[in-house]
Amino acid sequence: MSYSKGISCQGATSITTFADFLCTKLSAPLRQAVYDKTAIDIASEMKSKLPAFNGNRLNLENSILVYLAEKEDFEEYKRYIQLTKYFFEEFIKQRVDDYCLDKNNPKLKNSLNNSLDSFHTLVLSAIRDATEVTKDRRGNVSLWLDEFCRRLLQHLTLPRDDLKSIEHQEVTDIEFLKEAMSKALAPVVENLKQDFAVIDLEPFSRKPHEILAEQLGGCWEKCPFCTAPCTNTIAGHDGKHSVPFHRPQAVAGWYFHTTDNLVPVICSSLVASDKHYRLSVSEDRLIPYKKYWEGGPPYSDWRITADMSEQSYWKWFVCRFKTELEELYGRKFEGYGEIPSQWENIPKDNALRELKKLYPSVSQKE
Repeated sequence: MSYSKGISCQGATSITTFADFLCTKLSAPLRQAVYDKTAIDIASEMKSKLPAFNGNRLNLENSILVYLAEKEDFEEYKRYIQLTKYFFEEFIKQRVDDYCLDKNNPKLKNSLNNSLDSFHTLVLSAIRDATEVTKDRRGNVSLWLDEFCRRLLQHLTLPRDDLKSIEHQEVTDIEFLKEAMSKALAPVVENLKQDFAVIDLEPFSRKPHEILAEQLGGCWEKCPFCTAPCTNTIAGHDGKHSVPFHRPQAVAGWYFHTTDNLVPVICSSLVASDKHYRLSVSEDRLIPYKKYWEGGPPYSDWRITADMSEQSYWKWFVCRFKTELEELYGRKFEGYGEIPSQWENIPKDNALRELKKLYPSVSQKE
């Protein structure tokens, strides 16, 4: 035989059968390991290259606001306001799909093949090292399997117990086993490459957008007055919820309890005023905004600083979608709820320019 001088045909067949069986067992764990590594690599690559993802949650929030303004679709805004966490996740998923599934730019295929190549090298190294240890210790095939599985333990799931059926095989030529394993591994790798040529994220057990959503997640509590999401990057964080800028309360459907008109006033301005809010329609009790926390949870769970500095963005939004907001909530911007005339003069470009100045990375093209 070419592999080892003097080995019998029966011995060669036994070793080849052993190698084929083991490599067949390796196929599924290898596939899973490649998908897992690729998902992490793609998420990392997108965080590095795409401006929406290369900062914190606040940066992503403002990238979404820019996207919404550029699209100018009220239905999209409504989904974002009412289903904020879901909208964030869908926004991330769409960008991952655009990044990975472009048939003219095979990023996914290349990333899968790169991961497969690295695992192929890793398995070949484990075969070589297990062989050297077994020869040095004059061990048998059981020792070889122990060493082989130990070296792969941190990289892919190949339970040693699943190989009990072959650990008593008559394998005496460990060097021949090394060569047989390398040869049996080649078609397994080739078959996986053919599978990876299909551009599809469905086979991933943990998808890149799920990793990004987890990394860019955090607290999803929303201001009870204006629905602005807390920007803390830790879910269940200590202390109060907060946002750098609040919105006009009309965005959340708040209205004056005396006139039923929508409230075009921003939370941070209201807590600096002498105005009050009512806890519920059925209650007469009024809470001064200056002591908004006296309304108890969820109001007392927030830190809303009295501040007259306001973003132009949501002022532009209220003017642009005045009719849609009135139809959504069944109330009007009239009387006390009249939209300030100066808001009408805010162009969208100015609102976006202000947003991009505060958060420069959102102005970069993706």
